[in-house]
Amino acid sequence: MQISEEDATELYNICKNITIPLQQYKKYEHTTECRGGRAKQFGNHRAALLGYTLARFKPRSIGHQLSYFSKKHPRLYECLVNISKKYFPEHNWKTIQLNHNVVCTPHIDKYNNGKSIIFSVGDYTGCNLCIETTEGIEEIDIRNKITSFEGARYRHWNTPLISGDKYSFVFYA
Repeated sequence: MQISEEDATELYNICKNITIPLQQYKKYEHTTECRGGRAKQFGNHRAALLGYTLARFKPRSIGHQLSYFSKKHPRLYECLVNISKKYFPEHNWKTIQLNHNVVCTPHIDKYNNGKSIIFSVGDYTGCNLCIETTEGIEEIDIRNKITSFEGARYRHWNTPLISGDKYSFVFYA
């Protein structure tokens, strides 16, 4: 299913006017410890979580709370909620992964439950989604196109970003 040009343009314009945090891989000099999660696998990249996430510095018993980035950028969060209601109202997501010009290596999202919804907006070339299933590898251009797949079941990655500005959104539970 395609996202309308109007919705894609609105979302792209919102994203262009905010700063998405840089996720960095840090290896400490005097220890073997590392910090950076996905940055270790994908390299330094710009990404943020929206929607409901486990609190980072609070006891997990508190449960899921609206993310800091959602509160900081309510217009972006509201736009994404409206898109989800309009295009995939039956999907029960909790969290949205926002990526800016991220090129992912092959991986499985081991903590995702059920199907993930992914799409992207922007003015870019390349960076197609690849999903490895039992039938082979499927390459999909997700620009303005809603795609559903099981990220915890199938290895997936994207092709190199040749040029431009890409924002991708993954809705998952």
